[in-house]
Amino acid sequence: MVLGFFTKRALVIGGAGALGRAVVKSFKPTWEVTSVDLQVSPEAKESLVLQAQDSTEVQAATLTKSLQGKYSAILCVAGGFTMGSIASADIFAQWRQMMELNVMPSLLAAHLATKFLSDQGLLVFTGAAGPFQTPTPGLLAYSLSKNAVHSLALNMAARTDIPSITSVLTILPGIMDTPRNRLDMPDANRSSWISTEGVANLLKEWAENKNRPENGSYLLLKTEKGAVVPQFV
Repeated sequence: MVLGFFTKRALVIGGAGALGRAVVKSFKPTWEVTSVDLQVSPEAKESLVLQAQDSTEVQAATLTKSLQGKYSAILCVAGGFTMGSIASADIFAQWRQMMELNVMPSLLAAHLATKFLSDQGLLVFTGAAGPFQTPTPGLLAYSLSKNAVHSLALNMAARTDIPSITSVLTILPGIMDTPRNRLDMPDANRSSWISTEGVANLLKEWAENKNRPENGSYLLLKTEKGAVVPQFV
């Protein structure tokens, strides 16, 4: 493959979502970006569209055949949210849904990193601030799924199956400023919400090895004076 102007390549799992689109847009000017999602990410150089009915095993096998070369950044920004407590009769369906939306894309990204992440590359997972810091019984299925992502990141940071000089980071955002959240919470004070563009720019900075945190770091993302600021937790 001839990369031409591009010297670095990024693989974005969830590239068609709200955060994924912001990441693709941020990286696009100087990176070759490949999006993986259930629909096309229009601004990505390449969009690999998965079939929702396929198992993660089938999706992983398909991508392993389709992808070529190494990626300097593999970023999992896919995810979903639901409310509900252990008392709800829907808790079992909610757990399965959150596994599919939060854990499986993260497992997919981690698996692909063992094959396609370059030396000195960056692997990023998207966790969640609330479940990482405090009990969240009203968001139980969501919380369990995000804590599974946090655990996966901890294990990947051991770097037993990826290059030893790569970095594994986990972002822990609060409420993201997305069209869906604005629709669901029209009267909320959005001053503390996390800008998708701000997160995307931060990921690009780290991918280019600028102010990159240490391997294994968990970064709580907050908004301060309109900017997204990472804090180690």
